[in-house]
Amino acid sequence: MKKEKTFFTLVLSIVGITALFIVVLAVTFRYMGLQSAESKANLAAHIVQESLTSHMITGSSDYQNELLKQIDALEGMKRTWVIRSEALNRQYGRGIYPQDPVDDIDRAVLRDGKAIENVSGSLFSDTLYRLTIPYIATEKGKIDCLSCHDSKAGVVLGAVSIEMEINDLKVTGLVAVAVAIIVLMTLTYTLLKNVRRFIASYKETLDAVALTMEKAEGGDYSHRIEPSDTRDGYNAAMWTNAVMEKLDSTLTESGKKMGSLIRLDQHNSDPLYTLQMGVHQLYEVERFRTEIEKDQNLDEVYARIIALLRTRWNLSNFNILELNPLDKTTHIVHTEKTLLCDAISGCRADRTSGMVDSTQCEVACPKMIDPDAHYVCQSYPIVDDLDIVVSLVTYEAREVSTIRLALEQLGNYINASKLQIINKKLQQTVRIDPLTQLYNRAYLEELTKLIVAQSTRTMIPYGILMIDMDQFHQINQSYGSVIGDEVIKAMAHNIHENLRQGDILIRYGGDTFAVILYDYEADEVNEVADTIRNTFKKKIRINTYAILKTVSIGISLFPVQTPDMLEGIEYAKRALLEAKHQGGNASLVYDTKSMPQ
Repeated sequence: MKKEKTFFTLVLSIVGITALFIVVLAVTFRYMGLQSAESKANLAAHIVQESLTSHMITGSSDYQNELLKQIDALEGMKRTWVIRSEALNRQYGRGIYPQDPVDDIDRAVLRDGKAIENVSGSLFSDTLYRLTIPYIATEKGKIDCLSCHDSKAGVVLGAVSIEMEINDLKVTGLVAVAVAIIVLMTLTYTLLKNVRRFIASYKETLDAVALTMEKAEGGDYSHRIEPSDTRDGYNAAMWTNAVMEKLDSTLTESGKKMGSLIRLDQHNSDPLYTLQMGVHQLYEVERFRTEIEKDQNLDEVYARIIALLRTRWNLSNFNILELNPLDKTTHIVHTEKTLLCDAISGCRADRTSGMVDSTQCEVACPKMIDPDAHYVCQSYPIVDDLDIVVSLVTYEAREVSTIRLALEQLGNYINASKLQIINKKLQQTVRIDPLTQLYNRAYLEELTKLIVAQSTRTMIPYGILMIDMDQFHQINQSYGSVIGDEVIKAMAHNIHENLRQGDILIRYGGDTFAVILYDYEADEVNEVADTIRNTFKKKIRINTYAILKTVSIGISLFPVQTPDMLEGIEYAKRALLEAKHQGGNASLVYDTKSMPQ
């Protein structure tokens, strides 16, 4: 359809140009014919003028009628006549043969003294050319009109009118135009035929290229062009096919590799779009991985994952769990809303190392507490002793597909960041006491640097407690190290129960614990120490054993007693030794006088 339209437009253009050329040719022929007729009529009129003047001088004016008859007899001449002015009639009389004006043209020439020409007739009737020229009196030149005529110079004495047929000129022009039309039509037909053949060869190739591009724009890069018969069309088809083949194979292969690297947000039949989306998501994943490298600990990494779920996928009802497949323990990292499954006793998603989707089968996971909820849980294995499980809950079944995609997408971020997560976990392990899960002495040393830096700006007071159980070695001797470990955990529990949020409990070593009390005045520090010590007046129950042991506590104040936090810890340790030296079950504040270095 497009090809026919283009050719039709070209035909109209050529036909229009040809018609314009024929019109110009006809006008030109007509103009040339009229110029020829005018030239002949002027010649005849001036002959009549000169002849009549000559015979009037010689006195043989009767020759006039014979002259006019001879001129009328010439080929192409229709009629010739002479008109006399009223002034001439008054001087010489009207004569035997009246020579009055025949029509308005004669009268106009006698009145204005200007020649008039006129063409009458039509294409299918005789065409006449009429020329009327004035005879004006003059006293200059070869003949002095004023010597014979009672007139003034410049007065119109008469006129000569000639009518001549120009049918021969018209026929000649029509024949010439007809021949020109035939020649032009023949040339136009030949030209259009060749142009059509020429355009068709290129138009087919161009249409095929356009179709190929249209399909490529829609995601189909497999369409190819049939080679044309022309050399240029053949080359264009071959080049286009080569480019499309390279593009198709590259995009297909890249799409497969991209699919093996990353789970895309949405499926699309266009491999170029898939590649574009894949590159964008790889960039986002790499940026996420780069950011968590800067995080100080695993908690900050989890905070980043939580923010990702909230902002990237607009999810709200989710939970994050840490599971250790080796010892089967579970740690709840984050609960966005109420935890609706009993994951503490084990997780099906982690056990199967995959995704659990409640819409796939009834009772997909027996751990789910709310039977009306739809849920999707995904396990992300990190290392042998660490799996991360993300569980999302919804009460709208239609949201499950979105949740599944979000969890698959989250896998891109977690898988790319495994090394960083492992490093953060190892750093956490180094700083966490495996028995009590409290921070250890290594963490305390790092914490002191931060506290000193903050205290320089804020001057917030801290209290430092060093707590040790009296005669702890007797428990190991009497009950064994297993019971001793349980006593240490119970001891940590008792201390923790009497601390505020923001206070930090650290297992310093053995049965010794350090406590950093945030924003405490001296009397408040003493009060907390006494409260902790009094909790150990009750027996600690381990299995069937009821064990009663007291504790001793050393106290120092930072920065009241020293601007160095590490020195403050040493002060608390000396106070602890003094409390034990005094018999134990006591809490003492470091005194520089009674407890010298």
